[in-house]
Amino acid sequence: MGWRKVRQATRLAKVTLGLCALGVLLHAYTAVFKSNGGTPSAGGTLFLLGLLLWSCLPYALWAAVAVVRHQPGLAVGGAVATLAFDFYMHYSVFVAPSGSTAALGLLFAPLWNLLLFGPLGAALSWSLLRLFGQPASQGS
Repeated sequence: MGWRKVRQATRLAKVTLGLCALGVLLHAYTAVFKSNGGTPSAGGTLFLLGLLLWSCLPYALWAAVAVVRHQPGLAVGGAVATLAFDFYMHYSVFVAPSGSTAALGLLFAPLWNLLLFGPLGAALSWSLLRLFGQPASQGS
């Protein structure tokens, strides 16, 4: 493999990890500053911790795809799509809620990211990298 391909794969992996860190920060901000749990209790704290971990799971997946599986071309697209949907969900829940059940979106967003938006972003990224003749992974 040429140095150019290695440098590009390393660059994509770094971008992916940066996007994942941004997503984790968004969810940490939501859990710490935007949660309205009322009186602090063990149950409320455990729920917020579980929600934080659940919300960060798609980012852990894309970081692992980039670093462990050496597929940064796939991971960057998945991370971009996941982060875009999370920003949309944050906006629709905290900035412009459409109703009293808008916050339920925070519970289901990680599932949508894992099953739909992340894989679609990864497929789009892979397709674009293939179309323009650049490697989608180090192993290609």
